[in-house]
Amino acid sequence: MKFRAERTEFEEAIKWVQRTVGERVSFPAMAGIKLSLAGDELTLSSTNGQIDSELTLPVQGERDGGALVSGKLLSNVVHLLPNDAVEIAAVNEAMNIRCGRASFELRLMVLEDFPSMRTPLEDAPSATLQAGEFSQLITQVARSASTEDARAVLTGVKLEASDGNFTAAATDSYRLAVRTIPWDEAGEMSALVSRRALEQAKHAADMLGSAVKLVLEPSYATFVFADRRLVSTLVEGKYPEYRGLIPDGYERRIRVDRQALTEVVRRIAVVGEADKAMTPVILGMDSDTLTVKADSTEAGQAEESLPIELEGEPLQIAFNPRFLIDGLDAMGGEQVMFEFRDELKPAVMRPPAPEEGDDESEADYLYLLMPVRV
Repeated sequence: MKFRAERTEFEEAIKWVQRTVGERVSFPAMAGIKLSLAGDELTLSSTNGQIDSELTLPVQGERDGGALVSGKLLSNVVHLLPNDAVEIAAVNEAMNIRCGRASFELRLMVLEDFPSMRTPLEDAPSATLQAGEFSQLITQVARSASTEDARAVLTGVKLEASDGNFTAAATDSYRLAVRTIPWDEAGEMSALVSRRALEQAKHAADMLGSAVKLVLEPSYATFVFADRRLVSTLVEGKYPEYRGLIPDGYERRIRVDRQALTEVVRRIAVVGEADKAMTPVILGMDSDTLTVKADSTEAGQAEESLPIELEGEPLQIAFNPRFLIDGLDAMGGEQVMFEFRDELKPAVMRPPAPEEGDDESEADYLYLLMPVRV
């Protein structure tokens, strides 16, 4: 194999597939990046056993072939090369890299040991989403999935499509995020996809700005972009019936400036950041004022107020400040609505109901947050 590539484009391609190179693997080949050259088209592949990545890059090809090299080593070398054309030649057991006056010879891994990349069936159910709406969907929902492998089913994001809607939902048992967008494809789809795979797919959507084709099969989800593909093993297990967690009404509701509340919570939460157990922030609402306070036995106290619109009786309720800020950040928009039952029942955050002329799809998002006992 022999080819010539622009360093910047080559490095970006390596960085993308490097995200799914296995870090702690029992199978050595999964720590490598596979390079396959056919004509002027270079394909880079990697896998960690759960997620496969493939990217196609135009190059100046000279001799077709393939090679497998340490992903970490290749990434480090190319990152430090001068900004010049890169010449790659793989012969026997070595990969020779030349760029400007720099040259490297990297030992190759056994190419035949690299696992085959999975490809979706042509007749598998699929949906196409625009990059912007797909990215926003993942931004608003995926952060609520668990990062604890002990509860593997909660590390996934539930994707469902039917009746003209595409819905994503995630929960870590402390909060729940649900976003629905219009979907004009035929048929129904349902899958539990890992948070990590979706964030990798979002990264590609943000970079490319192209449409995202989602293909769902019984065991895999595939995300297809203009020049790359991501295949993820689905998370196994029965996902919670999350719709039953959403209250069907409220006894109190407030409307508040989202950015102002976010800044207040960040400031007040500072006094509890040094505690081993996160000090909750307490929201006290009365008439037209919301008071946010925190009391840490180790660091001290803090309190700040801001104006609100309150429907219902006064209430005092406490939340984990990090989860509260996550919800406020994900919500977007100028204002946010909070709906409450009492101090022990989950609160629901939503965008305000759209006014005439607004995009109604923006309001189809909710973030449910469990309170903390104080």
